[in-house]
Amino acid sequence: MPALSCGGALLVGLAFAAPARAADLAAKPLTKAPPVAVSSWTGFYAGLGLGFRSTAADLTTTSVLEDGVPRDISDAVVSQPFDGPGLRVNPYAGFNWQVAPSWVLGVEGDVGFGNQTTILQGFRASPRAGSSTFLVDSLALKAGWDASLRGRVGYLLTPATLAYVTGGLAWQQFDVTSVCVGATCNNAVPAVISNSAIKTGWTLGGGLETALWDNWLLRADYRYADFGATPFAIARTRSGAGPTLTVDNFDTRLRTHTASVGLAYKFGAPVTGGGSNPLQAQAAVLPSWTGAYLGLGLGARATRTDLTATSETIGGFAFDLTERANNRPMDNTAFRASPYAGYLWQLAPQWAAGVEGDVGFADRTTMREGFTSVHLADSQAPGESLSIRSRWDASLRARAGYLVNPHTMLYATAGAAWQNVELTSTCTSRNCSGFFALSSPIISSSTTKMGWTLGGGLETVLWGNWLARAEYRYADYGSAGFTVARSSARPEFDPSVNTYDVAMRTHLATFAMTYRFQ
Repeated sequence: MPALSCGGALLVGLAFAAPARAADLAAKPLTKAPPVAVSSWTGFYAGLGLGFRSTAADLTTTSVLEDGVPRDISDAVVSQPFDGPGLRVNPYAGFNWQVAPSWVLGVEGDVGFGNQTTILQGFRASPRAGSSTFLVDSLALKAGWDASLRGRVGYLLTPATLAYVTGGLAWQQFDVTSVCVGATCNNAVPAVISNSAIKTGWTLGGGLETALWDNWLLRADYRYADFGATPFAIARTRSGAGPTLTVDNFDTRLRTHTASVGLAYKFGAPVTGGGSNPLQAQAAVLPSWTGAYLGLGLGARATRTDLTATSETIGGFAFDLTERANNRPMDNTAFRASPYAGYLWQLAPQWAAGVEGDVGFADRTTMREGFTSVHLADSQAPGESLSIRSRWDASLRARAGYLVNPHTMLYATAGAAWQNVELTSTCTSRNCSGFFALSSPIISSSTTKMGWTLGGGLETVLWGNWLARAEYRYADYGSAGFTVARSSARPEFDPSVNTYDVAMRTHLATFAMTYRFQ
């Protein structure tokens, strides 16, 4: 879980390294001593969050029984990923205790409402059964609602800004549905089989929360959850020759990454000072937001990638893909580090505008084993695969911000974005090297796609010239075309040419530290 360990490291560092900051900061002259801002985070609160949940799931065949007799599955691909991001809305509520001037403890519960489905076209049962190549058959995993009950430990970076870690129990509802109605199903029944479960697991993460005005709190957080593995079975009967009862047993391992922005109302006294501006007492010591800055962000990149086979020819013969399972989801989630730099102009007491560029470093590959082309997909043989690798990304954006108080800015950002992507086709199976006698067992091709990005975040002053931010961005890179061509020693199979479209979109969730030059 690299996204958890590295993304959480920044939040933990904010919370526990902050007490030592005074030793490293030079004192700045003041025209007068500012009054002390007194905070009171103790009390009940309730809020609503909006964000995304990226599901990382793996379905793995454990055994296949035909009329009670185990089938040898050692010579086939037995596992497939079912990853995918989706929108999530989560009401939450909790109670905080401010146990010391800089420390806050609490308990919180939330319920997340999401509805994300990943579908493998052509698959009829567990991954071992492979693809029928027909569009009407499918194997799908749907992630529904989730919930959690957690403890929170927070450190007050300022009287109005809390960095916290959180962990506890989590629950996830999901179901797996198999549809087998194509010609190769031989009228097996039932045609549609659905398995559902609610799994208990654990969750760990952290976030940043800041007081806006009166009793309103704004937060951004990230959490990782692991729900272990759940066994399922798909059993079908059919008449005629061959086995009459086939039972596919498989495990579903499920993990999730959730990132959200939430707005909460605290009941009782406001967080600081009891006034409409929670940081009014310290406003006199703040410099202007105008100036250059640079920073480092850590977080997660959830990639939504669809690979579509647009044409296949072998020996000059073109396969008709009209009713074939020619699409494969290639989604994934990866840890991402992103240095950035920019310039802001404070145009008015509450408005700022600027420009910013960043480079994101991530490296994640999604592989579909048993799939080189549609006409070979039913073999489900080891040594046949297609993979998509998403690496670095970059953006150049404008920013427009509103100062909800002198220390905290809400901003929107948009501009141009770039994403590097690589497709690799592997064809080393007995079918490829033997019967079809194809050359070039491994072919790779890469490109950098330009697209657009849109998002927003919150940024708050910590101390001196240091700021913390939490940000979400969506990016769309359209589609990129790839061609995989192989020659064959057999004239009737020469050449073999496949073309693909790869459509890619990304969700970026980032926590960052910024240094502002003045």
